[in-house]
Amino acid sequence: MNPSEPSPRQPQPNSALGDTLRWAFELDQSPALTGATWITREIIPAARDPFDAILAQSTSLDALRELKNAYKMLRTTSATASERSLAARLYAATIAAALVRYNVAISTQSSSALARAFTELMDDEAMPERLRDIASLALNCQPPQESA
Repeated sequence: MNPSEPSPRQPQPNSALGDTLRWAFELDQSPALTGATWITREIIPAARDPFDAILAQSTSLDALRELKNAYKMLRTTSATASERSLAARLYAATIAAALVRYNVAISTQSSSALARAFTELMDDEAMPERLRDIASLALNCQPPQESA
């Protein structure tokens, strides 16, 4: 038997597991961002990270709705405060992106609640500048008819 060939008794590598391990090694980020990236890639497989997915001009309104719902779930079910905090920022950012790019409110949150969320995102220096910028732009948008 050739030593470079797997023996018939050796388990063959699982392609899905290989993809998962490859993805895990690609990520050299905080645990909070790793989880958010994973769920983002479930919705938009080509996304590099949640920030790019939210801000990409190619992200459809339907995809923003799906992302918003996923981050809303993370906001309430994540194990750590840092995961919940990041999820809350991403949730606000998806709503802001929909307002700015599509002039559609994808939330039933009140205007004052959205203004608070956008202001908190805009003021959070831990967030990428481009995400804070979209929050600033959303603050200047007149909320259209709500369409969650």
